[in-house]
Amino acid sequence: MESIFSNLPAIISALGTIITGFFAYNQYTKNKETDVKIERFKQEEEAKSKRRADNSSIVFGELWNILHELNADRVYIVQPHPLGNESFVSIYYEVKRKGVEPMKPHVSNLHISDIAKFASDLVKNLFMYITDIDGQVSDKYAKSLLASYGCQSAIVMRMNDNRHDWVGSIFCEFTHQIDIPEEDAQRIMDQAASAIQYLLPEYK
Repeated sequence: MESIFSNLPAIISALGTIITGFFAYNQYTKNKETDVKIERFKQEEEAKSKRRADNSSIVFGELWNILHELNADRVYIVQPHPLGNESFVSIYYEVKRKGVEPMKPHVSNLHISDIAKFASDLVKNLFMYITDIDGQVSDKYAKSLLASYGCQSAIVMRMNDNRHDWVGSIFCEFTHQIDIPEEDAQRIMDQAASAIQYLLPEYK
């Protein structure tokens, strides 16, 4: 018994070393797991960023194609956001001819309630062929917005994906009358929408 008491400090010290070693190893293991999670997160974010960049290139390419095939002056995508609880519309993707006023600066976080009737038409109609802004656009705010920046006629195609009935609308606008038949315009716009709608990055 005496030898136990005499060795007690050494035993306590050894136990302390074991416990300290256990906690140090445990912390080391946790740190390694955290490092692995951080590295995996970084890799996933880099992959997402690359996909977004690739997708954006495809979207812009399709818009340029519409601009030239339909002899338009301005082509852009109006996107509702946040998806699932749509409260605003904004433009991120836009291409235009030189000298034409861009629409993007004028449609940023625009309340859907401000263009309620027009937004409803965008959701309900897959395709719109608007040859007369005054006569065919009944929403006063939307009509004013289009007319103020030189739009005389427009072609609009709705897009949807597997989760949402409306992820955006492609607007093809003209500062002159449309010079392509409605059937041809619908075919070209439909092809573009099919290429874009499942990879269109959500507006943030």
